[in-house]
Amino acid sequence: MLYLELRWLVFGLLVAICGIAALIVWLAQRRTRLSLPPEDEWALLDHAPLGLLAVDDDNTIRYANTPARALLEWAEPVQDLPAEEWIALLNGDRQAARRQNTTVGRYDNIPLPSGQSVRWWVTPWHDLDVVFLLDTTAHRRSELAASHLLSDLSHELRTPLATILTHMEVLLLTDVSDEIRQRSLYLLKAEAQRMARLINDMLELGRLETNAQMDLRPTDLLALAEQALAQIAPQAEERGIHLSLQADTPLPWVLGDRNRLLQVLLNLLDNAIKYSAPEDRVEVRLRQSGQTVECSVSDTGPGIPDEHLVHMPRRFYRAASRDVEGSGLGLVLAQEILRHHQSTLVLSSQTDSPDSGTRVQFSLPLSEREGGR
Repeated sequence: MLYLELRWLVFGLLVAICGIAALIVWLAQRRTRLSLPPEDEWALLDHAPLGLLAVDDDNTIRYANTPARALLEWAEPVQDLPAEEWIALLNGDRQAARRQNTTVGRYDNIPLPSGQSVRWWVTPWHDLDVVFLLDTTAHRRSELAASHLLSDLSHELRTPLATILTHMEVLLLTDVSDEIRQRSLYLLKAEAQRMARLINDMLELGRLETNAQMDLRPTDLLALAEQALAQIAPQAEERGIHLSLQADTPLPWVLGDRNRLLQVLLNLLDNAIKYSAPEDRVEVRLRQSGQTVECSVSDTGPGIPDEHLVHMPRRFYRAASRDVEGSGLGLVLAQEILRHHQSTLVLSSQTDSPDSGTRVQFSLPLSEREGGR
């Protein structure tokens, strides 16, 4: 009997030892599967469509893929999380995610010091915190542009709407003379046209500020200036304004969006003509300057005082009376188009007669297609 008991005891011990060995092997395999991959395997995540950080409890960065480093502007390898304000927010979300003890993680939207906007999702993974980063700058810019557009548009529409409602009340009166009635109808039409221009220009500005795509290609700026002058000539002739064009020849072609640059020239010419008096001159000047072509639109009008010049171009800002037709967005639209061409408007003005006048200038890079022909 004793022999049989010892035999079963030894058999039981062997079974227990085998079970423990199997458990150890299983735990080792599981740990291997869940541990961080070797450094050379992180390269698989370098081309992911979003940023990825892996941070340990000591705030040491165990991994940062290429999109994350680009978004955070880490030109050099970073070993530890930098002491920046947004890092405190990140650490707060890391701690909250661990307290939750779930895989839900924490979401947040924050601005970066670079001006970029980022959305992150933080979740714990064993002894690390994994941070997924998404660049939301374009989306945030679109939201702000839409918000500003609605705010500015509602403000600017109040005056013409009030004028329209007032004259509609006048037209409903039974004892109004024909002369007053005709005057009210004229003002109703003028204010309705003003509202239409305002809405169209604001929608165009909204498109430019959000995600306008420019068709940049070799463009003959001289031919474009000639076309703009031909289109604006009837308006200048009606007001008695003299137009002229001066250009270096041959003039190299520039890299730009032909239709948008035509819009810039027309806006600048329209502004110059509207604020000039009969017999004034408006001149377009084109010349090569290094690897760019400079374009300027100058007039001999009354000029813009310094206290107004510093505020232009700005939405709806006008240095002259609002009796001049327009939405007040011509320069703003031109500036926004040029921003997409990596250029900007430069304004200068002189109010002392007889040398008064305003000059608006911008530069465009030469295209690689020499001469354009």
